[in-house]
Amino acid sequence: MNYLLEATFCWAVFYGIYHLLLRSETFHRTNRWYLLGTLLLGLVIPVLDIDLTVTEASPAYLLQPITVGVQQLETIVITASQREQGIDFQAIVLWIYWLGVVISLARFGYGLSQIERLYRHSEIAPSSGYRFVKTSAPHLPFSFFDNLFWSKNFVTTEEERRTIMRHEEAHIFQKHSHDVVLLELVAAFAWCVPFVYFYKKAVKTTHEYLADAHVTAGFDKKQYGRLLLRQSHPGMQVAISNSLFSSQLKKRIVMMTKTESSKRASWKYLAMLPAVAMLLLAFSFVEKTPTPTLLPDNQLFETGTDLVLTDTVPNGDAVFQTVEEMPRFPGCEDLAKTDERSQCAQQKMMAYLISHVKFPKEAKEKGFTGLVVAKFVVNMDGSIYDVDILKGGEGGTGEEVMRVIRAMPKWIPGKQDGKPVRTELKLPVRFALDGDPPKTEASKPLTLDDLDEMPVMAGCEDKTGDERKSCSNAKLMQAIFGNIKYPAEAREKGVQGMVVVKFIIEKDGSVTNPEIVKSVGSGCDEEVLRVVGQMPNWVPGKKDGKPVAVSFTLPVKFKLDGAEKKEGVLFEVYPNPASANGFDVKFKAPAGKVSIMFYDASKSGDVMEKTFPDYEGEVSTVHIGTKGLFSNGLSKGTVFVSLRDEKGNILGSTTVVVQ
Repeated sequence: MNYLLEATFCWAVFYGIYHLLLRSETFHRTNRWYLLGTLLLGLVIPVLDIDLTVTEASPAYLLQPITVGVQQLETIVITASQREQGIDFQAIVLWIYWLGVVISLARFGYGLSQIERLYRHSEIAPSSGYRFVKTSAPHLPFSFFDNLFWSKNFVTTEEERRTIMRHEEAHIFQKHSHDVVLLELVAAFAWCVPFVYFYKKAVKTTHEYLADAHVTAGFDKKQYGRLLLRQSHPGMQVAISNSLFSSQLKKRIVMMTKTESSKRASWKYLAMLPAVAMLLLAFSFVEKTPTPTLLPDNQLFETGTDLVLTDTVPNGDAVFQTVEEMPRFPGCEDLAKTDERSQCAQQKMMAYLISHVKFPKEAKEKGFTGLVVAKFVVNMDGSIYDVDILKGGEGGTGEEVMRVIRAMPKWIPGKQDGKPVRTELKLPVRFALDGDPPKTEASKPLTLDDLDEMPVMAGCEDKTGDERKSCSNAKLMQAIFGNIKYPAEAREKGVQGMVVVKFIIEKDGSVTNPEIVKSVGSGCDEEVLRVVGQMPNWVPGKKDGKPVAVSFTLPVKFKLDGAEKKEGVLFEVYPNPASANGFDVKFKAPAGKVSIMFYDASKSGDVMEKTFPDYEGEVSTVHIGTKGLFSNGLSKGTVFVSLRDEKGNILGSTTVVVQ
């Protein structure tokens, strides 16, 4: 649906240029190619993915991370609303769309069958560059590809016959039927987009302008116009064909008698250039952020004089950068849990490298050491291809790494939406001679108190103390709320529970190596990993004034509506879904300061809060209007509502849909 919306916007811009600047000009051939070209551009621009990001050739290698225990961050509660558990409106819309596609294709097929039936029961005679098809059925003369159809029941004078045939020959020789079929197919799959019908009408009208111009080059224009009016018979045309007697006769006659456009008017086509630039900027140019893998933390191991570092970082536009289920080294398929399979696969790959990677003789003799970064693609069948060296490789080390990778057994391929996909991985291998110092800072994991500054979400770095922490927690919750969805499988099975995910906040603030520590299953683990992988960069933690890598653990609780609430706490929101008039929040909590927090699901950084500093612990109800809830200025959307005590602990939460 997003693709169709973006294509609609592209066609609206391109057709607007045609309608305002070009349709009245006599550059019919150029107009034809403009319409066809922009029709295809509207299909292509939304799927282009032009990366503006300048990235380094090698990945960021993790030093020994500082281990921080479970953060003092309240559990995030993801609630499936009654609306989510009820009718699946997205599925209904999808069914309606595909039903429209089927009906449109059936209509197109019926038009083709009409023409095929006429052709099969006709007398066919070869002519100069086409076939003359003489039929018994009553219809107006028309052309389709290299066939000119003429009914025996259609009687004209010899002069009119020559004129009509010249018109249809123009359609045949200029291959207008190719345009018609292309438009019908595009319209079948974009039947719900109004601008595709404007395109169909404009292209067919342009075809008639071109054919009329061909005829009137050797025929009196007034006499030809009278022929059009005299022979116009509504209801006798065959679908998807080119015919002399199409509609919009008034426009055609006006265009025939119009003075040719000046060359200066051709400059109007340049209006297309800023339009293309604007649409590319809106839909095609992206700035990608590094996407983490689902494999465990980097590990160092030694094989005699060979020091090998393993890591995988997907990259590249030709294949997936990250998928719901990352590729794994084979041999661990019998394990049920995702994290166990990942750890096992990592160990298997390490064992494989230990037994296969050899320090090249030339590299030893010449003292070549250092890091070799290789990249390879795991194909949909698990095979390895497109192996290359991105960094290093002196003294035969690059050839050795490529040899070992190519000799790997078939992997378990990565999967997206349950289907195998191609995934690119990067593998750094460090070669070190005896006596080389280790390249990592192996130190005892630090505790919370050992850090000078904890990592925080961007936008909170200027704050201090508890305010800094509260700001970061709020932005983190919003980053999660704005992206996470309750998996359909978990809803159907009634699965609830706590997913605990561990990830590393690097020295540059990027989020890497998300790993499930506590699993729930039924799609919840994968959903948490997906959302963590899309997190924006943090402001990194610091030790002794320097940025350090920090291991961060985040609990995410999935809870269905109606789940058990905390004792002594009441938290209800109604009606849900709500209207533009707003909704009521009914709550009861321990006496003291309480707050109700509102998060706009569509935007990060937009939070509204209602605070009750002297709450007495009684059942209370407050009405919430929609003004100020949504960052786009509208009064519709999805908002996450939570009740908190004076320490910021979440007492209850839910999702409200405002329609």
